Amino acid sequence: MLEHALSIIPNISKCSKQSKKIIVRIDINSPIKNDKILDDYRLRAHARTISILSDAGSRVVILAHQGRPGQDDFTSLEIHKNLLEKYVGKSIIFIEDIIGPYALNKIDSMENGDIVMLENVRLLSEEVVEGPPERQANTWLVRKLAPHADYFVFDGFAVAHRSQPSVVGFPMVMPSCMGYVMERELAALSEIWRNRKLTLIVVGGAKVPESLRAIKEALDKGLADKVLVGGLVSVVMASARSRVGPSLRQFLEGMGLLSEVERARTLLESYGDFIVLPDDFRSRSGTLDSSNLDEVPGDIGDATIAKFSEIIANYEYVVITGPMGKIEEPEFFAGTRRILEAASRRRAIIGGGHTILSAEKAGVLDKIFHVSTGGRAFLMALSEELPAVNALVESAKRFWL
Repeated sequence: MLEHALSIIPNISKCSKQSKKIIVRIDINSPIKNDKILDDYRLRAHARTISILSDAGSRVVILAHQGRPGQDDFTSLEIHKNLLEKYVGKSIIFIEDIIGPYALNKIDSMENGDIVMLENVRLLSEEVVEGPPERQANTWLVRKLAPHADYFVFDGFAVAHRSQPSVVGFPMVMPSCMGYVMERELAALSEIWRNRKLTLIVVGGAKVPESLRAIKEALDKGLADKVLVGGLVSVVMASARSRVGPSLRQFLEGMGLLSEVERARTLLESYGDFIVLPDDFRSRSGTLDSSNLDEVPGDIGDATIAKFSEIIANYEYVVITGPMGKIEEPEFFAGTRRILEAASRRRAIIGGGHTILSAEKAGVLDKIFHVSTGGRAFLMALSEELPAVNALVESAKRFWL
């Protein structure tokens, strides 16, 4: 499907035309604290697509989101606009509207090369509801905006798994292309798929339910030869095999993760031969044996670092999503740094804000084969079809072929 999609979906050159109005869906959803964006990698990545279109004289209308209604990080996109301006190197007009008369009038009055950014698209209640593309094409968002544009460019790989109006609705009603980020992501996915028997997956971080699901999907579909596990995910999985002390049990219970220990046990029963867990961990008091977890670990231990590094050296491709420990604490950064260093000597694909920040901190980001904007979305994309890709393929058949 991925190679087929790459051969059918037009790339950005097909849509970057002078005086044409182009709706561009990007994903700049970022970690935010005190109105400050903590990781701007997605903004930097999407700046290339925006620049290509604007430099060609296209009139660019940016659609994006931040957070979800009810979450602390559900905010305006004005701070994103300010950063994106810096990376694009051009002024961007921010519009505190999405489909109202004010926004539509601003779009209609744009000149060649202009860039506007509409307000957080998830302010529209219909945007957080998933559904089939034909239904999403009939939402207010698509019905209001599409008549005011000539093309749609989808570049938001990190949201490509969502069947939402701004993702799958526009391709049903107008000629559509994939942006620079989307094309690179699909090419990397295609290469991993072709070489899955030569691929090692390394899963870390603290998103335990999502990670367990990703590991199961990857092994169910034969997407990798082996999976190494670090981070909090490995603590939960090790707890399924080990004696767990009261302090760790209390920690897991407080995090709502005791039920995930049972899920991990089931996963290990099915795929134990393909999953490699740490032999030791590092805690504040020293080294912990993985069979006797009396404390809450902060990182993988030295023996595990050596073991994981040796395994990584035997694979051509290494996909890493998530750090090995509490990277915000210097004493627990060694595992993540050493694993990234080992992976950087192979064809490494990394994703997720914490992993990318760690690669920058470790000084190996420029040695990484592919830096994904999607994090675990990259893993999920290997194991299931993406609604955005299917919609773009259908759009190509309707408008380009």
